Amino acid sequence: MGLHAVLYPWLVVGVLEESPSRLGLAQLAVLLPNLLFILPGGVISDRRHRGSWLAQLYLLYTLPIAFLLAAIIYEQLTFTVLILFGMVYGTVSAFVQPARESLLGYASQTLMHQAVAKVVMIQFIAQGVGFAIAGQLDTLGLAALLIVQLLMFLVSSVLIKRSHPELVADESIVPAEIIDKPAPRESLRELRAGFALFTTDKTLLHLLLLVSATGFLAFGVYLVGMPLLAREGYQGGAGLFALMQVTFTLGIVAANFSVSRQKDTFKRPGRLMIVSFLGRGSLVFLIALLPNFWLLFPIIFAWGAFSGLSMTLGRTILHNQVPHSHRSRAASVYQLCLFGGAPLGAWFCGFAIEHAGLAPTFAVIAGLTLLVSVLAAAFSPLWSLKAAKSD
Repeated sequence: MGLHAVLYPWLVVGVLEESPSRLGLAQLAVLLPNLLFILPGGVISDRRHRGSWLAQLYLLYTLPIAFLLAAIIYEQLTFTVLILFGMVYGTVSAFVQPARESLLGYASQTLMHQAVAKVVMIQFIAQGVGFAIAGQLDTLGLAALLIVQLLMFLVSSVLIKRSHPELVADESIVPAEIIDKPAPRESLRELRAGFALFTTDKTLLHLLLLVSATGFLAFGVYLVGMPLLAREGYQGGAGLFALMQVTFTLGIVAANFSVSRQKDTFKRPGRLMIVSFLGRGSLVFLIALLPNFWLLFPIIFAWGAFSGLSMTLGRTILHNQVPHSHRSRAASVYQLCLFGGAPLGAWFCGFAIEHAGLAPTFAVIAGLTLLVSVLAAAFSPLWSLKAAKSD
């Protein structure tokens, strides 16, 4: 995933030298399938054994990567090829996310913050390694990096299958009510049940609203603004972009390491999530000023720390509020709101940078983020949400 996060946008702006609006369109191609397939993906995941299903999905990741690798080898890389790659990659991701997220449901509610933090920490440490390897693009070559990515997905598929085997039914370890069982119910009814979790709970509904704002504002500037910041703001190459990504990731890891060491759960997780959203808006405004490198990287690190904390808080609130039997569907709705806003945010950010400039676009996004934070603090039940209690 770390390799993808650097290579894909850099192929658009650094290799093909496309415009900011085309970068936004390319990111839209990756994120748009979430709008179409993530809800069915949640229903399918709740019906199937998640370890086997995830292993199969990770094998499917090799198809778009092999397609892109063939285009590189035969010198047929075009913007159209990248769009097709992005659409297939994004479609697989739409099914992976709810299945992978639902595995967190096996953790205790009172220790959910630690479980989420550890998962996020390990995930982003691995992504940081991917960012660093991707930064060697000019040295290693694109084909070699794609082969590494292809092999990693194959290995991941095997390890997922082994770590969550299908024939595990020891009720002394896993309670009977959460052992995976087939659910021959109608898909439409299951989708409605997933949505009902949020429409009947005002706190969860406001969580979705805040997550949607994160997708549109934070993801837009991260996915499109970051590579353009490296290329246009600081006249750098893939190495600088990768270094920015590594710094951002170190912030995420540092925040989640701190959370994983915390024994007690958050007393006011919703309030802390709103404050972290406010912090991100302030930092994006500072980046809009195009500071010197000695200040830029600490700002990006802090931006990553606030983002990592927000990821953990949002997922902790979700898993503590939703029954295990509906976790995949709830996760799919959550991810739909997060990544549903991201395609529009990516397109908006690319369009705005092309027509208004890099710094003004960052400033506008920062202002909107601060406005959402103030409104959430004033009117959202998340502000007064208390920690989950032990059963």
